[in-house]
Amino acid sequence: MAKRIIIVGAGTMGQSIGRLFGQHGWTVQAVDPTEAARDGFLATVPGSSATAALEDAGQADVALECVPENLALKRKVLAALEGVVPEGAPILSNTSGLTLEEMSADMARPERAVITHFFNPGDVIPAVEVVADKDAREGLCEEVMTLLRGLERRPVRLDHAPPGFVANRIQHAIMRECLHLVDQGVASPAEIDEIVQWSVGVRMALSGPFRQRDLNGLGTHLSIAEYLYPDLCDRHDPSPTLANLVGQGHLGKRSGKGFYDWPAGEDARAAEEALRRVIALARDSAD
Repeated sequence: MAKRIIIVGAGTMGQSIGRLFGQHGWTVQAVDPTEAARDGFLATVPGSSATAALEDAGQADVALECVPENLALKRKVLAALEGVVPEGAPILSNTSGLTLEEMSADMARPERAVITHFFNPGDVIPAVEVVADKDAREGLCEEVMTLLRGLERRPVRLDHAPPGFVANRIQHAIMRECLHLVDQGVASPAEIDEIVQWSVGVRMALSGPFRQRDLNGLGTHLSIAEYLYPDLCDRHDPSPTLANLVGQGHLGKRSGKGFYDWPAGEDARAAEEALRRVIALARDSAD
C-alpha cells in the first residue's frame, strides 16, 4: 500500500517536493488556504489532491510543513500536524533558517519535529540539510535520512543549526562579495556571472570547496588568505544595489526585472533540464 504524505503549503517548494514524493510512489495531499496555490499544486503534481483546511486532509504517514518563513505560522502548523500522523512519526519542516526550538514551541511533543531543508526545485536538487531535536527518540533522524535516500536525495545531518544552516550561509557570503564588487564598480552583474559561472561554478559542480582546496594546495590557499581576507567585504547590512532594486519593485524573474530583464512567459524548463544534466554528471563523478 502506498504511503501518504500531507504537505502544508502548496507554493513553489511544496509543489516540487510533492512531485518528488509522487514520483516515488507516495500518495500526496496538499493543504493550502489559497485557491491559486491549490490549483497550481494539482496541475504540477500528478495524482495529488488538495484541500483548504488541514482538518479535511485526513491522516498520513508523514507530514511536512512548507509554509512561508513566518515563525508564528510555522509554530501553528507544526502543532496542528501532530494530529495527522501516527504517534512517534516525524513531522518535517522545510524551513531555510529558523530553529527547531523556535518553531516547535507550541507542539505537545516538540522532539518529533525534524528540519528537512530541500533546495529549489526540490525534485531536482539532491542535497537536503537535516536537523533533529536534541531530545529526539533514538533512530528518528536516521528514519528520516533513510526516507530521503529512498527519494534519491543526498541528506546531510547537521550537528546543530546556526541561522541559515550551511548552504544559505555560504550562498549569502558569496553573494555579499559579489554585490560588494558591483557597488565598488569593479564589474557588472553580468560580468561577475560570466566569471563565476565559468570558473568557481563549474568546479563546484564536481567537487566541494574543501576537496577543491586540497587539489589546489593548502599552502597556496593560506598564502592568498593572509593578504586577501582583510580586504573581503564584511558589511553587516544589505548592499545598496540590492536594496535599491527591491525598493523599485524589481524582484527578479517574478516581477520581470532584477539584475536582468525577464520577458513575460519565458519558459524555465530548458534551464531545469540543463540543471538535471549537470547533476547527472556530478553523480557519475561522485560515484
